[in-house]
Amino acid sequence: MAADHTPRAVCLPMLKGGFGKSTFASTLGGILGDFRDHDVLVVDLDPAGHLSTGLGYYTRENESATDLSDVLLGDATLDAIVKNPGHGFNFVPSLNLDDVTDELSKDSVLASDLKVKQELVDKHLGEQYDYMLFDVPGTRNKLTNNAVVAAPNAILPLMPAPEALNGLRETATRLVAPIRAQLPGEFEILATVPNDLSARIDHQTKDRKLLEAMNTQESFASYLLAGRDGVDAQQGTLSDDYDLETVLDNHIPPFARIRPDEWNAIDAGEIDPPKPPIRHTGAIGDAYENRQPLTAYDPENPQLEYFGQIADIIEHGGIVQ
Repeated sequence: MAADHTPRAVCLPMLKGGFGKSTFASTLGGILGDFRDHDVLVVDLDPAGHLSTGLGYYTRENESATDLSDVLLGDATLDAIVKNPGHGFNFVPSLNLDDVTDELSKDSVLASDLKVKQELVDKHLGEQYDYMLFDVPGTRNKLTNNAVVAAPNAILPLMPAPEALNGLRETATRLVAPIRAQLPGEFEILATVPNDLSARIDHQTKDRKLLEAMNTQESFASYLLAGRDGVDAQQGTLSDDYDLETVLDNHIPPFARIRPDEWNAIDAGEIDPPKPPIRHTGAIGDAYENRQPLTAYDPENPQLEYFGQIADIIEHGGIVQ
C-alpha cells in the first residue's frame, strides 16, 4: 500500500531521557528528507540539547539571539530561527529553552499549551514542510505540553534498561492520558520501538525482558492506550472491549513483533532466536561525534532499513497490517 503523504507533525516523548530520542529524530529526519525528498523540519525542544550537539549546534544560551519565544510570543518568523545542517532537513536548535518555558508559563494554561501548534504547525505544516519532528524534553514542562498538542503522533523508542517500562508508564499516566482527556481522539502513539538491542533473547537478558513485556503484557498495552475508555494504565489493565494481540499489532512494528507461540518455540529450541532490530551499532555514536545523522555518516548502515520502516509508519499515520 502506498503512503498517503499526509503532512504530519510527530513527537518523540519520554519522561526520562536516554532512550535514543535524539538519534531517532535526526535519523528519521534524514530518511524522510534526504532519502525520500520530503520537506522536513526537525525541532529540538529539549533544553539539554543532545540533538543539537549531534548536529553541530553547541550554544544553549544567547539572550541576544532570536529564539523560539520570539516566534511563539513575538513577531519573529520561523525562518529567523531555522538552520540548515545540510542533511536533507531544516533544524531548530535548542536555544534559551529554559527562558522559553518561563515565558510560556506566564500565559494562561490552555493558551500557552497551544503556541507551538498555532505558530509552527498550523502556519507551516503542509505549506512549507511535509513533516515536522519534535525531540521533546525528558521531563514534563510547558514545552512538552506544547509538543504533544502540536504533534499528536508519537514514536516511542525504548532501550533495554530497567527504567524503560517505568518511564513508559510515567509517560502514559502523566502525559498521554491527560492530553487525551483534554483533546479526545487527538493523540496517537504510531509505534513503540525497541532500540539499541544487542543481547540474545533466548536467555533472561535485558533485551529479552523488554521485548517480552512489549509483546505479551496487558500492562504494556494499557500504557499505549492510556486515557481511553476501558483502560486503566495505573493498574495496567484493559477492558474486554480490547483484544491484546490487536493492540500490540497496531503499536509494535512487524520487525519487533514476537508472538506468544514464537516465544514458546524459541524457549523450546525449535527455532533460532531472532535478533530483532533496532540493533546496537557503533556507527550511531560515531555519527554523533562527527555531528551528522546516521543517514549522512553511514548511508549503507543495515539498521537504516528499519528506520525506513518507521518512516513508513509516519507516512501512513500508523502501522499498516
